[in-house]
Amino acid sequence: MTAIPKPPKSKVVASPKLTETDFLEIGERIGESKEFDVEVEITIYAQKRFESVTGMVTEIDGQQGKLSLQVGYENIKINMNNIVSVK
Repeated sequence: MTAIPKPPKSKVVASPKLTETDFLEIGERIGESKEFDVEVEITIYAQKRFESVTGMVTEIDGQQGKLSLQVGYENIKINMNNIVSVK
């Protein structure tokens, strides 16, 4: 009789902790992108994984916490609570 090995445990990526300075920097870069039509790369942490999107900010909805990003010919809405960094 042979032993069947257990599958390896998957590593859960902890959500990143942002400081007040990080939030200010993210807000500043998003504002610059909206004002001057500059392309930015936004890194998002959602569903225990990181995702990166590059485009221009077209609309900021503070009431709903949504950010509209123009990526090519698509318009993508991003939850602002999921944003980790903006370059």
